[in-house]
Amino acid sequence: MGKLSFLFITLTIVMSISTTTSQSPFQNFLNCFSQSLNSSISDIIYTPNNISFSTILNMKIQNKRFKTTTPKPLAIITAKDDSHVQATIQCLKSNKIQIRIRSGGHDFEGFSYVSDVPFVIIDLLHLNSVDVNLQEETAWVESGATLGKLYYTIGKKNNSLAFPSGVCFSVGAGGHFSGGGYGNMMRKFGLSVDNIIDAKIVDVNGNILDRKSMGEDLFWAIRGGGGASYGVILSWKLKLVQVTSQVTVFNVKRNVNENVTDVVYKWQLIAPKLHKDLFIRLQFNVVHIGQKIVQVSFIGQFLGTIERLLPLVNESFPELGLKKSDCFSMPWVNSTLFWYDKPIGTPLEVLLDEPKDPQPTYIKGQSDYVKKPIPKEIIECIWELIIKGESLLMQWNPYGGRMEEILPSETPFPHRAGNLFLILYYNNWINESSQAIERHVNFSRSVYEFMTPYVSNSPREAFLNYRDGDIGANHPSNVTKMDIARTYGSKFFKGNFERLVSVKTKVDPENFFRFEQSIPTRS
Repeated sequence: MGKLSFLFITLTIVMSISTTTSQSPFQNFLNCFSQSLNSSISDIIYTPNNISFSTILNMKIQNKRFKTTTPKPLAIITAKDDSHVQATIQCLKSNKIQIRIRSGGHDFEGFSYVSDVPFVIIDLLHLNSVDVNLQEETAWVESGATLGKLYYTIGKKNNSLAFPSGVCFSVGAGGHFSGGGYGNMMRKFGLSVDNIIDAKIVDVNGNILDRKSMGEDLFWAIRGGGGASYGVILSWKLKLVQVTSQVTVFNVKRNVNENVTDVVYKWQLIAPKLHKDLFIRLQFNVVHIGQKIVQVSFIGQFLGTIERLLPLVNESFPELGLKKSDCFSMPWVNSTLFWYDKPIGTPLEVLLDEPKDPQPTYIKGQSDYVKKPIPKEIIECIWELIIKGESLLMQWNPYGGRMEEILPSETPFPHRAGNLFLILYYNNWINESSQAIERHVNFSRSVYEFMTPYVSNSPREAFLNYRDGDIGANHPSNVTKMDIARTYGSKFFKGNFERLVSVKTKVDPENFFRFEQSIPTRS
């Protein structure tokens, strides 16, 4: 493109913004950004006057609660190489404009693409490469890659290598890894962050740092402490794990009128103590069989054959009644489709699919950690609550195994030994009215309140990747109150919070990388 054309495009963007906003800092940002790159920015930056702005903004919004009425960014930067990220940070910082960093868009509270102060989104959707090294048994994964792309790339190269991570394959690697990253192999291999050996981050000064140059404190912080508080993480180096050539999966469904309460209670006692190779998740949701009824799904994965699995389960958990006909053997990469509720035999290429409207729904998500078995009579009350809510789904994810062996201070993720399981409360609905949104959100809060006596306390722990603004958030985000930050920080990180604050103060003393639940700096 000629110099005259480049100047014309840049001038057009600046003039279009000046007609919609009088904020000179943003006009200065545009000038700074275009001058820093010294190339065309027309296919990198999208402003509200751009015809594709809404498409780009909504492409990665998985929660429709944040599609219509929430504040929109001044611009979206769809970075295509590292220099675009560097220029964005430097120019936003010099003009005191807040940044929001988005990879997959699965943020329950929309903190990666919504703010109550003027902001710009840097979207990493184009930084999505996955490079697997079979000889090293490692992979470099850019933050904009989905877990599905990671699984597909590994599976196409080798059937005995895998990576412990989440079951929702449309999730972006950047947010998933920086929050900890758990999945159905955590009892065997730990979390995603327990298997990350390097990373590349753009810091507040626009420098690209790897593990050696960023130092062990910052490398510790971004593996479970939330990367968006410290910089823009470009990529991660993963240590892949060895799995059997075939894994076994099953989904045994029982309705609550089939004496399932006793089975669920027994699950609490044995699921965290089962062989490390075995993971059995519980999922509760409403089904319609002539009437509304709660169905409990026992969804399992075993790193081995059916012949090894059946005796193990029948000895430890005979109440489940697992049969050979319930079980399916397949390569690990195919099991990732099973966990996403895809039919057996679904082509692997589905792992590369990007979610499209109207798939996103309205969502309210929350989390809890359970340290003592929930009494049977309370389990019965949970069935009644789920029937009442109808759209509420609960998942119970067992701990134990490798999770018991890793110290809570080894990474910022502190929820290790002492937990029986993690609860996800996931309320999703399609009614768009404001009354429906208020009703569903309030119902979710009432369930969370009901569970208070039966979950962790002092603090009541929460999982960072299941964002919940109800446990504390700084509004507006340009004013950070330490007491509020310590409230949500203690729930997410327990005793690791103060160390995270120390790292933050060192690497970002002016608190440029901030959002409603970010790690604060010390005054």
